[in-house]
Amino acid sequence: MKVKIGGANMLNNVLIIPNPGSGKGKAVEYAEKLSKLLEETYQSQTMVRPTTEVGDARTWSAKALSDGFDTVICLGGDGTVNETVDGLLQNEEVPFFGFVPLGTVNDLGRVLGYDMQPEKAIEQYRKVKTVPLDVGQINETTHFINVIAIGALPESVMHTDSQDKNKLGVLAYVRDGVKSYFKKDRYQLEITDSSGNKRELETDLVLVALTNSVAGVESMIPHASYDDGLIHLLAPKENLAVTTFYTLFEGGIQPEETDSMFVLSDNRIQIKDLIGKEIESNVDGDQGPNLPLDIKVLKHRLQVIVPE
Repeated sequence: MKVKIGGANMLNNVLIIPNPGSGKGKAVEYAEKLSKLLEETYQSQTMVRPTTEVGDARTWSAKALSDGFDTVICLGGDGTVNETVDGLLQNEEVPFFGFVPLGTVNDLGRVLGYDMQPEKAIEQYRKVKTVPLDVGQINETTHFINVIAIGALPESVMHTDSQDKNKLGVLAYVRDGVKSYFKKDRYQLEITDSSGNKRELETDLVLVALTNSVAGVESMIPHASYDDGLIHLLAPKENLAVTTFYTLFEGGIQPEETDSMFVLSDNRIQIKDLIGKEIESNVDGDQGPNLPLDIKVLKHRLQVIVPE
């Protein structure tokens, strides 16, 4: 059975890329189950290709279309999804993209309606559709699918041990995040919007998100959507812990700036350090480039497979 979306072939020749370290070590097993389901449901031709080192998903997805695949599906956490997307976008024309969330947080999976239980997420592939997905770009080279974070909290989360994440789940992040609250680092930053307006800001945390879900909190940015063509920047002006927990209990961070929270939504934002400090970023849970950052949104850059 040939599957077509808007006249284009989908799920006929599928490259499946599992990260063996994800899903509590069962990613390859899940990939084989997905392969069997696609073959039975759509008569797909599939190839399961587990990663063996960092960069494999990027390399293979970059070559997928030229290798004859119309669809690429990865199985892993946000980092695996990021790497696969980054590879796809090395080309102007890209295959359809799908994934099975196997990470600790799985923000993009939550937003797009995937079940957080892998077996159920695989079953959702029996009936799917595609939607346009925005992708973020940093300094014209690096891509992200969910969030950029700057500060002691994301730095601690970025260095959380992978074995701890498999064993403790989100509690591993909570443990390391609590430690970060005792750090007193605050940054003097300059934020520039797409019109060239500049704003100086002192803060201990910056989040730049593409969706409403951040760190598994699906209502963190209620006004954000995965296809709105905007990036959403948040930065508390006061104590990180107090501001963050207060806003969450109040129903999420609202689109207007307040006395305690700086908020900016735009299609392009630049972040610069004002005192010459070396500040690193966390991009989709992994280490990203140091400041300065020039961030823009690539609106509707991918067609992503989602449960119908």
